[in-house]
Amino acid sequence: MAESTPELKTYYGNCHCGAFKFNIKVPEITCLMDCNCSICSRKGYQWVFPGAGCFTIEKGEGTLKDYEFGSKKMEHKFCPICGTGVMGKRKGVQTGMDIGINARTLRDLDDIWSFKTNTYDGKALEPAYAPHPFKGPEPTADIENAEIYTGSCHCGNVTMALKTKGPLNEGHEHIQECNCSICSRNGTTLTYPLATQVSIQTSSAPTTPYTFGRAMQSHEFCPICGVSIYIRKLSISPEHYAKYSDPQKDQKKWEGIMPINLRCFEGVEWDKIEVKKANFKDFGVKCEV
Repeated sequence: MAESTPELKTYYGNCHCGAFKFNIKVPEITCLMDCNCSICSRKGYQWVFPGAGCFTIEKGEGTLKDYEFGSKKMEHKFCPICGTGVMGKRKGVQTGMDIGINARTLRDLDDIWSFKTNTYDGKALEPAYAPHPFKGPEPTADIENAEIYTGSCHCGNVTMALKTKGPLNEGHEHIQECNCSICSRNGTTLTYPLATQVSIQTSSAPTTPYTFGRAMQSHEFCPICGVSIYIRKLSISPEHYAKYSDPQKDQKKWEGIMPINLRCFEGVEWDKIEVKKANFKDFGVKCEV
């Protein structure tokens, strides 16, 4: 007796700003695939693969920007407005096997942390990725016996250095993932040092700012490869700050903190550090697309 075909469910997705919208038809999603390669690890991709005829663009066809590297066998497509990494399109494979969707962009997946994941060892593929060296000035923070971590976006347009009080696994810095609308899509793992602990250099293009909702900060990403870099605090009035923030938290202290994406750094002791989970999905102004 022939096996029954699994029922397809429609999932709807979009980049954060809503410039690109789509839907996919797949069996109910119960498992996602992550990958440890240089680009997927920076973007925190969680992959799902619709079959032939199961991916439909609803809005924004042609708006996504392509990024290729290495052997150029895959186009990584991201929104040039908000930086959301939406999908990958593989070259040289049959239609229906060529599209991978970043499940973080699917509105119908309520809790991305709850899904089982299978890891693909993309890091082992040739040619091996060569990290981009940081050549800028050292962060200005005066820290005795400091540890300095360096990193970059994927293409090397943005390089950075982070100075900490010691190895990150000693717990001197708060490290967290957040399920708010922007952080969940960007797949960022953020740490929250003082701005003086960070040095960021750009070469061919400045980072692209993206602001929404409360308009208190901009999410900065590389315009070439789309990797999320850091969160820049905007110059706002005390009244604006008081409207949207905890009145017990000092505005000047808030302004002095520079959240930065730890996924961009080399040498992070991932197997030894604690990454906290922050439930801010329903906090503040709701994101509508």
